Amino acid sequence: MRRDDHLDVRHEVLFEDAITPLKHRSLFLGRAVSGRRFFAAHVILTLLLVGLIGRAGWMQIARGAEFRRQAEANRLRETPLLPRRGIIRDRQGRILADNIPRFQVTMTPVDLAIDAAEMESDVSLAARVLGRSVHDLLPLAHATGSVRDEATVIADQISYRQAMDFAVAWPDLQGFALEVAARRRYPWSKEIPSLSHVLGYVGKLSPEEYRDVRDQGYRRADDIGKTGLERGHEALLRGTLGVRTSEVDAHGRVKALVGEEQARDGEDLALALDLDLQKAVERALLQGLERAEVTRGAAIALDPDTGEILAAVSWPAYDNNIFSGGVSSTAYQALIRDERQPLFPRAWAGMYPSGSTVKIVISVAALAERVIHARTSILSVGGIAIGPWFFPDWRAGGHGPTNVRSAIAWSVNTFYYTVGGGFESFVGLGVDRLTDWFRRFGLGSKTGLDVPGEREGLVPDREWKEKTKGERWFVGDTYNLSIGQGDLLVTPMQVAAYTAAIANGGYRVEPHFARTGTSTERGERLADAADIETVRLGMRDCVIYGSCRALSTMPFAIAGKTGTAQWHSEKDYHAWFTAFAPFDDPEVVVTVLLEEGGEGSETAVPVAREILQAWWELRRARGDVF
Repeated sequence: MRRDDHLDVRHEVLFEDAITPLKHRSLFLGRAVSGRRFFAAHVILTLLLVGLIGRAGWMQIARGAEFRRQAEANRLRETPLLPRRGIIRDRQGRILADNIPRFQVTMTPVDLAIDAAEMESDVSLAARVLGRSVHDLLPLAHATGSVRDEATVIADQISYRQAMDFAVAWPDLQGFALEVAARRRYPWSKEIPSLSHVLGYVGKLSPEEYRDVRDQGYRRADDIGKTGLERGHEALLRGTLGVRTSEVDAHGRVKALVGEEQARDGEDLALALDLDLQKAVERALLQGLERAEVTRGAAIALDPDTGEILAAVSWPAYDNNIFSGGVSSTAYQALIRDERQPLFPRAWAGMYPSGSTVKIVISVAALAERVIHARTSILSVGGIAIGPWFFPDWRAGGHGPTNVRSAIAWSVNTFYYTVGGGFESFVGLGVDRLTDWFRRFGLGSKTGLDVPGEREGLVPDREWKEKTKGERWFVGDTYNLSIGQGDLLVTPMQVAAYTAAIANGGYRVEPHFARTGTSTERGERLADAADIETVRLGMRDCVIYGSCRALSTMPFAIAGKTGTAQWHSEKDYHAWFTAFAPFDDPEVVVTVLLEEGGEGSETAVPVAREILQAWWELRRARGDVF
């Protein structure tokens, strides 16, 4: 073989059906890449590389701290440490509200197993141990939004046996927690149910409440004061959550304790309320209601100098222990459907016509405005007539010549018609000055009580009537207002407050249950001391010879004012009585209301007598110090 032939053979390519010599042919390798395209590709690759490096740098530097926190969150678990809720005590230090332990189980959806099958298995096991249906828990496990980050109570007040069974299963349950919480206990409320309105109760946060307080450190699973002092002093009683930080593995099992911040317990609350007097006031009111054959009423005892409430009873009442840790729907519905409204705190939320108790305020106003003086006499002949309308006195034939002291003592309507609205040539206060003085004494506004739910009452005036009823104000409206009738509405707490202002020489007080331990600073006197003293003497005359004389045999001097308030054309009157004692140096104000109780002098005065007697005996037993 020639050398050239050898070369031909060497450059042959075997194809499927022939051998083609390539010695004299070009070998095609594909289309050549232009320099422009090569440059563009180079730029694109460079930009991609720069973008990746920039992204990595941004993630490491700009958001590095955030991602580290997320990584730590996956590695670390925070368990809340629950604070002890503050204890509530009466003025003698006796416990009215404390705590007993309870077990509860919470579930945090975001911490559940990521794998759906594993998560459902955990939920099923938890439900089985807790005696709950898995179908109740799965919707909570699949919660979305911010709810996923929040612990939700799935079993509350479980038994010790259930708690121990759950503790055994707990290491295998990712996203669940066993907590030792506290259940509120009210040791005296069963024996003295009227304490329940004062103390209130705690319960689980509602979704609406949680939205309002979530930025104050509350968890969705937490309790909050719902009513009474539990609500009014929630910030003091609650305390602050602590936290225990633990390191966990990929399955959420605790491996090591990293750190712990202790919870700060809530502060205790000392009350001015006296347990013995509260019991005596409740008993006296119940007996008075029974005698009057009615079922609803209120009674209050307070210090006229400081405004400290010594006792406050609204009846009917309830046992707030049934709300501790959650109330059954049956028990709650029974309370709601009770037509007597046992959940209603009448002492500060009930609004009623004041009846003649407000005449002590009108007397101060008339004296201060110089409409009358202490010796001004007005003839009472049984009522006054204005055109076709007649405004009667309560005594047929009237009371004869009457000055302000005897008008208070006998509750003479004609005197107050004339002083309030005027008659013939006598110029009275008129509606504007009358309502102004009502407001000075605190009517038409809350007293500042340290529990929620207090009502403002109503002081009607020209503007209110035109807006509400579409009518102008008539002199007859002023007459009705002048004897505590018409549209005037007050709470028993407001009546006690303006009685205290008369008792202490003319200074408004702010009723409160909490005992501050410091003297209350007095504001400006509402009227001259001489005018206040004239009204005080009129209230004393009520006991000496007037409509309150059933109290004249008491072993200490009392001053008072009866009231009978018409509120319905077909139902009986509300019975009122308000008083202070001892007369020369007042230490207590007592205000009593019996709904539909009839004449205040007949039904409310005996209740006040029993309350004042109990207060006096307790005071003497404690060395003349209450």
